[in-house]
Amino acid sequence: MRKALSTSVVARMLDVAVGSVSKWIDDGQLKAARTPGGHRRVAPEDLLVFLRRQNWPIPRELLPDKPHILVVDDEAAVARWVSEEIRNARPEAEVLVANDGFAAGEMVASQKPQVVILDLRMPGMDGFEVCRRIKAREDTRHTAVIAMTAYASEEARQRILDCGAQAFLTKPLDITELTEELDAVLGPARAAR
Repeated sequence: MRKALSTSVVARMLDVAVGSVSKWIDDGQLKAARTPGGHRRVAPEDLLVFLRRQNWPIPRELLPDKPHILVVDDEAAVARWVSEEIRNARPEAEVLVANDGFAAGEMVASQKPQVVILDLRMPGMDGFEVCRRIKAREDTRHTAVIAMTAYASEEARQRILDCGAQAFLTKPLDITELTEELDAVLGPARAAR
């Protein structure tokens, strides 16, 4: 990631006083290191943890250049189709694919995607459990989960929203609806660099 940030850079980024940043550091809310000269420096990843804990918006400067989106579906053809549609709609994104809940868990832990598009009915670990586990971990609880299923019911919708999903989509997927959900999380699509 980027180099460590001074307290004044953090303050400008968040539109707060430098004193507020110093207080967060002094109170142990925001992790910081000291330079040999005694100046405080905040690692971008520590600032992200702080902002997520506070449920504050992430400044554009801290967003990755390439958002990571994970598509999870046990039907390989569906996963491939959804990932291709996302690549067309969001060429700047890195699209990852997992074909079961266990692989999804490993990829979420290692790749830290900003969004997981998650099928609910899979053998082994279903989408409800995958979502619960994503939301239970401190380092992934802010990952947006967009659930999808061919077996839509009000009970399934409520259950996955209670697990922490932000949206519930039915299959066959409406790509416009999916794109709108991605825009809500990632902002409008940027042209590929």
